[in-house]
Amino acid sequence: MSPPPFTLAPATLADRERLWRIKKNCLRHYVEETWGFWEDISQRAHFDQNYDLDEIRLILTDDGQLAGYIACARTPPEIALHNIMISPGYQNRGLGTAVLKNLLAEARAQKLSVRLQVLRVNPARQLYERLGFTIYEETPTHFRLRWQPA
Repeated sequence: MSPPPFTLAPATLADRERLWRIKKNCLRHYVEETWGFWEDISQRAHFDQNYDLDEIRLILTDDGQLAGYIACARTPPEIALHNIMISPGYQNRGLGTAVLKNLLAEARAQKLSVRLQVLRVNPARQLYERLGFTIYEETPTHFRLRWQPA
């Protein structure tokens, strides 16, 4: 099965509400499982404070539907992957894998490592490890992973 086609497009200020809903739908369960609650006001404030248009790319399906977003800071010698959020309706179809493989191809071409952190309870860690990420640090709530170009 081939990965689903997608395109990446720059985010705008007008996308903020839709992307907030995606993040909330993707992470709320894991935040509640980790800390026991989801506090909407502080989560939203953190989202708004970190809404950096230079870092965020919309993930669009081949028919132009918003399926999620990816947020990365490119500061050689690495790419810091802050978020990859795939809307629940588009999960488990290979889209996240395809987007990450695209990012890793970019990193490989530029000889950059990629680092990220994931909540311990989030099964996305399995995907990251399948793609070659390894754990370099652990906290009580997160795994920090890094991918190195070959």
